Formats: sequence, C-alpha cells, structure tokens
Amino acid sequence: MIENKEALGAIILAGGNGERFQGKKQFYVINGKPLWRHVYDKIQTVLENNNIVVVGVDIPGGKSRTESVIYGIRSLSSNTKRVIIAEAARPLVTRAQIREILSDNHPSCSFVMPLVNTVVKREGMFLNREELYELLVPQAFDFQLLKTALDSGKFKNMTDETRVMFEYHGIKPHFIETTENLIKVTYQRDLPIIESLMHTYNMEE
Repeated sequence: MIENKEALGAIILAGGNGERFQGKKQFYVINGKPLWRHVYDKIQTVLENNNIVVVGVDIPGGKSRTESVIYGIRSLSSNTKRVIIAEAARPLVTRAQIREILSDNHPSCSFVMPLVNTVVKREGMFLNREELYELLVPQAFDFQLLKTALDSGKFKNMTDETRVMFEYHGIKPHFIETTENLIKVTYQRDLPIIESLMHTYNMEE
C-alpha cells in the first residue's frame, strides 16, 4: 500500500537518440501507443497525480542520461519525497512493480536479476556470477538525497542513479529481485519480443 501519493514523483527517460536502435525507439508505436506512453500510463495510474515528467517529451532531454535526470528532478514538485526513475525503453514494466518499488522505504532501491550467463572480463578473467546482479530500471530514491547529489555537479554521465547515491552519500542500493519483463529495447531485433509479451504484461496489476 502506498501512502501519501501526493509526495510521489516520477521521471520517465525518453530523450535518447537511439543510435544502436537506429532511430528514436521511445516513439516506436506498439498497440497504438509509443513506448514512452505505455510506461507513463501505468505510472500515472499508480501515482494518481500529475507530478510526472517525461524527459524528451514534456521537456528536452540532456546530452547524457545524468543531465536528463537532472532536468527531470528540477521539473518535479519541491514537495516530492520519493521519486521513481523509469525508462521508455522498458515498456513491459507492470503496475505491481511500480507500486512495489515506490512502497519500499529505502533511500536507494533497484530491481535486479541474477546473472544466468558466464561473465568474463575482456582480459580473460572469469567472475563469479553468483556474486553479481544485473541492475534494472525502474529504480526509486529519496528525492532530496538524489537531488542533492545531482546538484553537486560531480556527476556528468552515469549509467545508473544508484551509483550516484553510493558515490555521493555512501548509500548502497536495496535490491528487489524481479522477473524478466524489464528487458530493454536496445536494437530493432528486440521489438518482436516486446510485441509478443506486451499483452501479457499490460494486463498484469
């Protein structure tokens, strides 16, 4: 159960150029809606407020992910207490996952999946996959702590905000193991997978 929904905010990242996708994937239409809208509609249903910004649609995106998150943070209400950061490229996120991560009371929280493949460094050193997680999005944070870290100017092009929180505040993320639906549209070849699963995950509560 999420209490005090008025204190919640959301940033949806939809400002990338999609170089690997060879186009702006956030605007690719599936079932009559662009990818970003699939994410927005589910978050809006959970938050039940207008404290949501789609970076790349409502406001321009930045030159990097970090810059886009900063723009999003600055566009939310100053009364925000907890913020979820989602990506338009992960349209299979469910309402249940959104509620779960927003209800978590840790200042830094991320969905994760255990690794299933062997992991090896480029120089040939093998890593123990049992000790590793794959960080996924959405993630959720204490709004003021994240804003303070980003306003410091120390971060320019981070791939993940849990790292921002750890490097600035020393706060380790809380991990929530989840299912495989948080796959990311990166290449054109990912679209048939997303399209085949869209109905199933859009119907989940």
